[in-house]
Amino acid sequence: MSPESIDPKNLRVLFLGPRRGDTHTNDFEPQGRAARSVGAEFVVYDGESDGELIEALKDVDVVMAQGHGFSPEMFSEMGNNGRCKGLVSFGHGYDTMDLESAVKNGVVLSNTASFGTEEVSNQTMLHFLVCSRKFVFHDKMVKNGGWNRDHLAPMGHIVAETFGIIGLGNIGRAVARKALAFGMKVIAYDPFVSSWDAKEYGVEIVTTPQEIARRSDYVSPHVYLTDATHHMVGAEFFDLMKPTAYLINCSRGPVVDELALIDALNQKKIAGAGLDVFEQEPIDPENPLLKMDNVSVTNHYASYSEVAWDRANSQLGEEAMRIALGYWPMSLINPDVRSTGGLRNWAVSWEVMLAELGK
Repeated sequence: MSPESIDPKNLRVLFLGPRRGDTHTNDFEPQGRAARSVGAEFVVYDGESDGELIEALKDVDVVMAQGHGFSPEMFSEMGNNGRCKGLVSFGHGYDTMDLESAVKNGVVLSNTASFGTEEVSNQTMLHFLVCSRKFVFHDKMVKNGGWNRDHLAPMGHIVAETFGIIGLGNIGRAVARKALAFGMKVIAYDPFVSSWDAKEYGVEIVTTPQEIARRSDYVSPHVYLTDATHHMVGAEFFDLMKPTAYLINCSRGPVVDELALIDALNQKKIAGAGLDVFEQEPIDPENPLLKMDNVSVTNHYASYSEVAWDRANSQLGEEAMRIALGYWPMSLINPDVRSTGGLRNWAVSWEVMLAELGK
C-alpha cells in the first residue's frame, strides 16, 4: 500500500508507557499529540505479559516504547509478518535493540535523537568548566571552613586550549560550537564525517582516537554505545593523554572503561574527570570516583529540561506517525531495513507532513 492511499483515521498507535515506579511521565498527552492531530487512534497498553503484547501488536500500525522493555522476539510478529510496521524508542540510545532481527523482519526502528542536544551539550560544558576551575575541590574546602590558595596550579587557561570530541553528531557539533565560543581549538574524530563538512563547524578532523588523546586538554566522547564503542576510552587511551588533561563523559557509561579511568586518576595519568554516566547505574556508593576531589559527578540527567522532555515525548509520537503513514522516520536507526521493509516516502518535517495530509 502506497503512503498516499493510507487513511490516517484507520490507523492505531500503541503506546508502551513507563513501568511502575517511573515518575517521569504520568500524562501521555504529548506522546499522543501527533496521532490525534491527524485523526489516528492512540492506545495506551495496559497488559503485562509477552502474550498480551503480541495480541496487542496484531491490531496496531506502529508501537512506541518509553521506559518499557521490548523483547527482540516481538519483531517476528511485526514488519513483514504483521500489521505493526515499526517501533519508536524513547531517548538517544538503542544498545538494547536487536537491529539485525528488526532488519530481517522488515521492522522500521527509530528513536528520538536530538531532543536533548542543547541540554547534553550544556551539561558537557558544565563539567568542563567545573573541572577546568577545580570547582569540586574548592567548593568542598570552603564549605569545610578552609580558605587558601595552596592548590590552584596547574589550572587551565581555556582560551587556545584544545577540546577533543569523539563523535561529531548532533550533540558533538553542539559541544564544538560552545567550545569555540570559549576561544578553544576544537578537534574531532568521526570516521563518518568528512573534513570538508567539519570545516563548516570550525572543527579539525583527525584520523584516530589516539590523536584526540594525545592532543586534547579536554576529551569528550559523544557516541552511541555499540560493540565498537564499548570501552573505546580505556587504559591505552589514558596512557596517551596529557597529565593535565580531563575526561568529560555525558554519552554512555560503558564507552569508558571505568576501572581504567580510576587507575589513571589514582596514578595521576590525567588531571580529573567530569561524569554524568557510569558503567553501573545507579552508581555503587562505594565507587572510588565518588570520593575523588578532582571528579565531578551528576546522575545521568544531562538530557533533561522541561522543554526537552516535552519535545522528546511529542517527537516520539511524530516518528510513530511517520512510520504508520508510510514515511521513513527522521531518526532511522536501522537503515538496512530499506532493503527489507518495502517502499516508503522520504522523511519530511512534521509541519510539511501535516501540509501534505491537508491538516
